[in-house]
Order: sequence, then structure tokens, then C-alpha cells
Amino acid sequence: MARIVSPGLNHGGIMGGKGLIKVGFFAIALLIAGQVLAGPPDNYTAKMSMQGMIMPMAKMGDKTRIENPMMQGLVTITARADNKTIMLSVPNKAYLEQPIQQRTPNLLDPDVVAEKKKIGAEKLDGHPCTKYDVVFYRKEKPAQKFKAIVWEAEDLGGLPIRQEMDYSGTPRGGAAGKMGAPGKMVIEMKEIKVGGANASMFEVPKDFKKVSSMPELLGGLGKMMEQMEKK
Repeated sequence: MARIVSPGLNHGGIMGGKGLIKVGFFAIALLIAGQVLAGPPDNYTAKMSMQGMIMPMAKMGDKTRIENPMMQGLVTITARADNKTIMLSVPNKAYLEQPIQQRTPNLLDPDVVAEKKKIGAEKLDGHPCTKYDVVFYRKEKPAQKFKAIVWEAEDLGGLPIRQEMDYSGTPRGGAAGKMGAPGKMVIEMKEIKVGGANASMFEVPKDFKKVSSMPELLGGLGKMMEQMEKK
């Protein structure tokens, strides 16, 4: 989670291979009960909506899992402790390991500092929420700031279940600009089930083969994408 400081008040279709990787990695950066919790849960499943795409996801400890909505059977697992991203192709029984990529920050990143100002209270999907104006940035890049409006669910320990992020500072052509209004991204969490994740969701099946490239991972479709990008 981001470290919070309190100033003043309370505180599309099938894309090419590179585009697909960006969507998977960005979606991963974004990770995310009927009782009041001491803090946001570290074990849950949810449906994450991002610019019209619905992505089944799971979180357990430092690991996250995202199912790609554009290609059935393509799953991305991130293990922060190991600085590793694993992409699984269920149809091809293959997986690809890569180091976690540097990207535009989001509020759930552990190295992000967020300055919050309470601006209201609303109920979303039955969850009582506190609404905040937020300015956030990476600790090592304090001059590169981003803005967001965030709804934190009080009954889920402050888990952000809606985020309207302003990435107008993102370099032209960045992921945010490709997924909605230029420089803006809206992410919502629905159907949240605390405790719904289990260890097997984040493991590579024993009969999967390790590969070294996206074309290998995706089989014939990957080769077609590679050829399209060369044209």
C-alpha cells in the first residue's frame, strides 16, 4: 500500500503483442466483507473494471493475479517479493517469467506516497465510502506527481474500490492515454470477497512448459501478432 501523509485536513479488441503486455503489466500495478477491518484486506478476490474491461483478480499477501479480458486463458501473476511477473497461457500450457516492469505508479504500490484530503462520503455498491482528493508520487520521484479522486470502503478497511486517476503527466503514448480519455483512467472493484484467494491461484501448474518470449507463450496467435507488428 501507499504510505499516507496528511497535510492540513485529513490528510481493445486484440492488440499487438507489445500493447497486450502493457495492458497486463498496468492492470497488475493496479491491484485491489461484512465487518470493519483494521486495514485493507490482503486476501481477496474481485472483479476489476477498467475502462469497460472486466478483469477477474485475486490478491494474497504480496501476490496478485489478473485474468486478461481480451484473450481467454491468459493470466498474469505478480510476486513483488521475488520482483517477478509470470504470464500463463492456459490453452498452451506454457508460462513466461519476467522482472517487474517500471511503469506509471498507482495508489497500491508500496513505494508510493499519497497526500489525501477528505472531500465527502458516498455509498458505492452497498459499501459506505470516504471520498478523497489525492496527490501521489513515487518516493524516489517526488517531483513527478499524479492526481486522483478515490473512494475508500469503510467496511473493507479503507480498500479503494473506485479510483479516477489523472495521468496527464504521463508521457505521450503511455498506457493511460490509450485506455480512455487522454490522461484519465477509472478503475472500480466489484464483487469483492475477502478471504476468497488461495495459494494455488498464484502457482504455475507442474505440467506447464517455461518459454522465453510472448510469441512462444501465445503459440500461433503470438506469431501472427509478431508479424503484424513488423508490417
